[in-house]
Amino acid sequence: MKRDILFFILLISGLIAVYSNSLQFDFTNLDDQVQVVNNTAIRSLNWENLRTIFSSTSVGMYQPFTTLLYALAYQLDSLNPYAFSVFSLAFHVLNCSLIFILLKKLQVDTIARYFLVALFAFHPMQVESVVWVSAFSTLVFTFFYILSFTSFIESEQHNSKKSYWLSLFLFLLACFSKSMAITLPVILTLYLIIKKPIKEINWVKLVPYYLISIVFGLITIFSREAAGHLSDLSVQFNWFDRIFLISYSVLFYPFKFLFPLELSVFYPYPELNNGALPWIYYVSLPALLGLFILIWKYRKNSFILFGAGFYLISIALVLQIIPVGNQLTTDRYIYLPLVGLLIILAHLIKNIKPSITYLLLIIPVLLAFKSHNRTAIWENDGLIWEDVIEQYPKVAQAHNNLGSYLLTKNQQNAAFKEFNLAIKQKPYYADAYSNRGNLLAQQGKIQEAIADFNKAIELRPHADAYFNRANIYAQQDQLQQAIADYSESLALKKSADTYTNRAFAYLKINSPKQALSDLNKALAIKPNFSRAYFLMGMSYQFEQQPAKACSAFQRASALGSQNAKAAYRDYCLNQ
Repeated sequence: MKRDILFFILLISGLIAVYSNSLQFDFTNLDDQVQVVNNTAIRSLNWENLRTIFSSTSVGMYQPFTTLLYALAYQLDSLNPYAFSVFSLAFHVLNCSLIFILLKKLQVDTIARYFLVALFAFHPMQVESVVWVSAFSTLVFTFFYILSFTSFIESEQHNSKKSYWLSLFLFLLACFSKSMAITLPVILTLYLIIKKPIKEINWVKLVPYYLISIVFGLITIFSREAAGHLSDLSVQFNWFDRIFLISYSVLFYPFKFLFPLELSVFYPYPELNNGALPWIYYVSLPALLGLFILIWKYRKNSFILFGAGFYLISIALVLQIIPVGNQLTTDRYIYLPLVGLLIILAHLIKNIKPSITYLLLIIPVLLAFKSHNRTAIWENDGLIWEDVIEQYPKVAQAHNNLGSYLLTKNQQNAAFKEFNLAIKQKPYYADAYSNRGNLLAQQGKIQEAIADFNKAIELRPHADAYFNRANIYAQQDQLQQAIADYSESLALKKSADTYTNRAFAYLKINSPKQALSDLNKALAIKPNFSRAYFLMGMSYQFEQQPAKACSAFQRASALGSQNAKAAYRDYCLNQ
């Protein structure tokens, strides 16, 4: 017990040292803005917001319990990223503890457990899950997933109904945290088959798990489809190609686990050369079949069989069998499946002398240094996408996103170059056209900007392109066209800025009631939006309601609006 306590003191100290710098990093534009920064549902733990959290999706995923924890972090320190980062690190520590307990239940030797848990804790592939605020759902669902599994083992070992119902409840929480949890019933089935003769298995106990899994699986498919996250790979790859893509994905994670080199936030799909994939994809299939034959040969070894099964089952949903998103693989997907690889590794090192196992602890120490260095790229979006481009210079999304970041830093020439590179690599990339159009508009090149916005909208309905084109029309006093474009943008994406800009257009055509309606909607999304309060004051002034106008001007002034201060001085103090 003393040795275990000392190990965890060292482990936690090491994790704090590895991730200390990242605790100070700001939110990224990789979903953090949607899930946290602009998510009004997390700003108060009232009944209305709770209902919203449990009845809606976030970036195409149903993860209400994770969003609830975001809300808790918000209550502690508002939108300070530090609180959210501390939550992530805390759950990573908890998961390390649970894996230690799970390995103990699977009768792994104590010293081997130290080595395996340290590998899990400090591996560089874990950095994305721990540092990226939007990956918090991975940490949360893993916590409940492993806790549910260990409770199920407890119920089997001691015939405990209490542990069984606890396991079922924890599985439900895991599904409410992230849909990847739906694989647990298959893991439990595999565990029972390995541990018991099939005739002795009480299959009825698994039925509630499978029912929950099916329900959440259907919710996930519908929410992903509604968000447009389901990809049509048939445009680029036929079914023959996809077999090799899937086999490559299966081997990608164990290979990167053993050799964590050239890690990236973004791993693109391969490019076809004369209709053919790169050779490594064709090699992956026979290599995978060879591994399956080897595992089958040692099928009587429960560690090898269960570890391989755990890995394959828990990774199955992200092997792009049902294609989601625009990446073939990603580091955070190994977070839970890594447990399966650790179980296999536990068998491989079980006969090593304890003194040698202690020496193996040097490996996670070295990995910790690599992880610490890896966290540095998450300091800002610019470093993230520069790192991706360094390894994958032809990724259009990386150039586009780097261009967007450079634009926020007023590096217009560099941003323009990145947008051009994005369009060159992917001529049908609507986002890049919209972003380049926005830059051209800022430079006063109106016709070129409108041409880019038109192209973006032609490629697909594009909220930002409609919004930016509307802004140009508004500047040119083509207000009806501007209002039409703002409306199209809002039909695709609700935004406080879009409501506010449309309200200003309504004011200019003498429609203050419609303006007030839009401003109220804007403030519902962004409660402390000074410009919305200023325009609200203008609207009430137009409606000849001085008390309400002055109240709105005061609120806008308190939020830092200089225009509101001037309006309050000129209008309200002279009443």
